[in-house]
Amino acid sequence: MTSAGILSKMPPHELRRTWVEVDPAALIGNVALARSASGNAAVMAVVKADAYGHGLTGVTSKLCSEVDAFGVATLTEALTVRKAVGETPMVMVLGALLADERESALLAGLHVTVSSLDEARAYSDLAVAMDTAFAIHLIADTGMGRLGFLEDEFTFAAPKISSMPGLVIEGLATHFPSADENPEFTENQMTRFLELCRQTGLTPPWIHLANSAGILGFGKAGGNMVRPGLMLYGIPPVPGHKYTGKLKPALEWKARITQVRNLPAGSGISYGQTFVTAHATRVATVSVGYGDGYPRRLSGSATEVLIAGQRCPLRGRVTMDMIMADVSHLETAPSPGDTVTLIGGNDENPITVTELAEKAGLIPWEILTGIAPRVVRVMIPTDD
Repeated sequence: MTSAGILSKMPPHELRRTWVEVDPAALIGNVALARSASGNAAVMAVVKADAYGHGLTGVTSKLCSEVDAFGVATLTEALTVRKAVGETPMVMVLGALLADERESALLAGLHVTVSSLDEARAYSDLAVAMDTAFAIHLIADTGMGRLGFLEDEFTFAAPKISSMPGLVIEGLATHFPSADENPEFTENQMTRFLELCRQTGLTPPWIHLANSAGILGFGKAGGNMVRPGLMLYGIPPVPGHKYTGKLKPALEWKARITQVRNLPAGSGISYGQTFVTAHATRVATVSVGYGDGYPRRLSGSATEVLIAGQRCPLRGRVTMDMIMADVSHLETAPSPGDTVTLIGGNDENPITVTELAEKAGLIPWEILTGIAPRVVRVMIPTDD
């Protein structure tokens, strides 16, 4: 049999050099925790940046019957979600659209944010010209400083926008900049926003302001919809919260060993020879690198990977396509083709996203969203 014929008969995962496995049961469980923590508020699952690196199409397909809405950052993401889940649930572009993106958003039935009267007029004119209606959410800037009406503008503009033809105000919203760091500011922000909503005289279907940290600290924060992001994927944004131990990470990142080599003392490993063996060392070369989104900043930071369930330290610098791990202490030497766990692993001592982020001097969001497109996303099969 030819080598191509052998490969064609191998299980699909054996053809991957590095991949991410996503557990839909964990995602669904984390949605349920978000509902519970927010007093049974509606849930807008935030799935921007390829569902925080978990795979946009796979995640939204699994969650479409579990959530009330999806929140994304761009038109492209929104159209991808709409194609994956069909006409429901609601899909909202959380960021501002460019002028040449608005018609596509209208045709797809997307919900959009409005942050100025000029923006509202442009949406109104387009909707009238197309003889349809735009579903919009008015954004108040209560401290984030990136989108929305300033507070004194919000109450002035909201009634004017409500009378513009072709616009249906579906929500009033704001965003927490520091719910995980400054509860006093956040409580004041909630009070101000809810008062602004009251002053508008509007009663749209949705009032939403709480992100993951907001949910854990303040429940639904006075709204009736919440927008979980990081906690949806099982990563606690607030350490020590009672829900922290209940969240289940939905992602494991794995790669395969390509070579196992016995290096003598005095051998340099990787670029710059920043690590030189002090004694004979068995080293496994693993098929992942910063080209896959595994941070180069993990070089020399006491980072470990899991091989045969045991932690093995990285040696030398992370390269574009490979890392090297010291496997000298393993009773049985690993072989090329064996699986290495980069994130995840056993329940007793897993390698967490938070651990890698701390060692790289990053935040968990950067680790997850930095996983490159060439890393295959695999949705773990379920019984349904």
